[in-house]
Amino acid sequence: MMNFDNLFRRFILTQSFVRDWGNPFYLQEIFTYRREKIAKQKGNQNYINDRFRSPLVNYLPHLVPSQVATAHFQLVLSLDHRFGIDSVPIEISYDGTGDHGFSRRRLLTAVPLINQYPIGSIILGNPYYGLRKPSDLLHWCQKMKLTSAILHGFSLGGHMASLAFTK
Repeated sequence: MMNFDNLFRRFILTQSFVRDWGNPFYLQEIFTYRREKIAKQKGNQNYINDRFRSPLVNYLPHLVPSQVATAHFQLVLSLDHRFGIDSVPIEISYDGTGDHGFSRRRLLTAVPLINQYPIGSIILGNPYYGLRKPSDLLHWCQKMKLTSAILHGFSLGGHMASLAFTK
């Protein structure tokens, strides 16, 4: 088969892929421009991941770290829902203790609601939590001369303090 490949390559007009697949850096550059997949279908549900700019940024931009400025959410609707045509009640769900993603709320709330009743869900990520948690919070404290930081909290706050410490 390799001999056939070599013979075939001699007769093609372009020299693309003759010696190899090309410069790997070109492939990396192409991937930077690819579109993000925002929708996923599973069973009777349609999951749409998206984000929006926090309204607080418009009023107090100096108080909002870049990670917090963008709110992430997942919209869960039935597979046959038609946007802009069908009306559907919606439930908005916020993070609870230890809930750093969408999977727990999707599994326990959104999927049963869409399967048993025609109720969609918006699963929203809280600021300073999960995807919106600034990774350099302690470094910011050091930069602002707020040294010897003590990480503390009760319940959810204690959990978040331990997560911040491990970062």
